[in-house]
Amino acid sequence: MKKSLSALLLVLAAIVPAGAQTITSVTGTVLDKNGVPYVNCTVLPVFNNVSGGASPTITATAASLIPPVTAVQCTNSGTFSLSLVANGSITPGATHWTFNICSAPGTAYPDPGSLGSQCFQTAQITISGASQDITGNINAVPAPALIYADLTRSIGTYQGTTSVPISDSNFHALIAAAADPSIPANLSNINPRKIRCHGSGVYTNAAASLLNVDLQICTVSGCGSGTVVSPAGCAVVTTNQANNLTNGQFSIDCTLTSTSTLGSSGTYMAKSLVCANLGAATSAAQSCFQDTATAVSAAVDETVQEFLNPAFKFTSSNAGNSATLHEWDCKVDN
Repeated sequence: MKKSLSALLLVLAAIVPAGAQTITSVTGTVLDKNGVPYVNCTVLPVFNNVSGGASPTITATAASLIPPVTAVQCTNSGTFSLSLVANGSITPGATHWTFNICSAPGTAYPDPGSLGSQCFQTAQITISGASQDITGNINAVPAPALIYADLTRSIGTYQGTTSVPISDSNFHALIAAAADPSIPANLSNINPRKIRCHGSGVYTNAAASLLNVDLQICTVSGCGSGTVVSPAGCAVVTTNQANNLTNGQFSIDCTLTSTSTLGSSGTYMAKSLVCANLGAATSAAQSCFQDTATAVSAAVDETVQEFLNPAFKFTSSNAGNSATLHEWDCKVDN
């Protein structure tokens, strides 16, 4: 599909002298009304001649405009890119483009038995400039819901054996940069949108200490810089570990629910459960602790990518303290 469109543009480029027309790189992301990506959807630009009658031409050369006849395919995240002649380079004036978008077969809702595609069309759009993102125009429709709109899907996993030294009494993220799962931009910018994270690992303490486990939401991967928010509901303190224990088990389950406050200053109601081995031996039963938060989180920018990283700290500093995250999995309920 993309090759056919590329070939057409090459023909146009050969006909029209350089600089005589504007070719616009058009991009977008197709999400249904629940924020679920239109995985592997198709996008076909349709030329609209609102003046009627006159055949459209490239203004600089009077060559006929040949609109695309083959749709391009979206990625598995619902994004697409294609190239079009800008409306300002076309005669007659006041022309536009619309976009016919169809979901992949088998994803239509509410009639999955038909296995047909769910299609819709954008409003008329004036294409201009070297590049243009039409995601906002697509979201304005909005796109019909998909069958998997009520299912849970993963937004990232991690597995590892890297021990993180924690010699001070500060929180330390347990996943290195470039390995932590993230919330894509605008994914949680819907009320309510629920994100669930589960992780487990081991800790070693060389001095009696309270254990602290939390979830960090960070604008920079690895949570070593940028804006870091630790929602109160996903930060739990255990009772004292009076013993020095090597490879004591711990786990954290945290749920983030977006609230009515959305956008660049969005908030989450965060709730979590932390379990940890607080005995003298790793065979001892774990103790579990529920958060006590009653308010929403501090402001989080839901319009940008945010990284999800569990963190660990000890209330007693010791050079022998450390924690290792073995597995981390974050999902979103659509």
